[in-house]
Amino acid sequence: MIRFPDRRLLLVPLLLLFVIPLNIYVIGDWIGTGVQWALFRYQDTLYGTSFITPDREVWYLTSGLITGKSAVSISLWVAGAVLLVISCIALAVMIAEEMDEHFRIPGLMVIASSILLLLSCMTQYGPLLSGPAGFSVPVGIPLVWAVGWLIFSQEKLEQQEEHKEEEVLDGRNGE
Repeated sequence: MIRFPDRRLLLVPLLLLFVIPLNIYVIGDWIGTGVQWALFRYQDTLYGTSFITPDREVWYLTSGLITGKSAVSISLWVAGAVLLVISCIALAVMIAEEMDEHFRIPGLMVIASSILLLLSCMTQYGPLLSGPAGFSVPVGIPLVWAVGWLIFSQEKLEQQEEHKEEEVLDGRNGE
């Protein structure tokens, strides 16, 4: 696992998660296709091309335009995206305030976000990500999990490094 000597650098892979596509999907029998990022989706269907943001998704849900498993799927995606944003803010605050304790929390939040995003895809397209509703290829979601693990594991890697340095200073490294 990679240890970042400067914790501020952890924001780079986390912010990249907002730029890369997380899910590519096909609706039904190629009625439409789409690419989904954390905070928006681009969708091309027989009804036209759409650029859909989370606030628009919430409007679709609250107006009753979308119901059923699609509503649950959208709710899970929005929850995952919001958790990803909150984890980014939490990490930035922890770095700015030099808070060393509880540093694993943003990592756990990113991992939880990846789980919500994957559950969103599974809710819409089935447990194997393919079914009558179409199919989904969650290309970026494993990367979300990996970035979460990277952030989560930094504290442990720092502790291991400090322990090795103590052994060297105590002269125990050769025993």
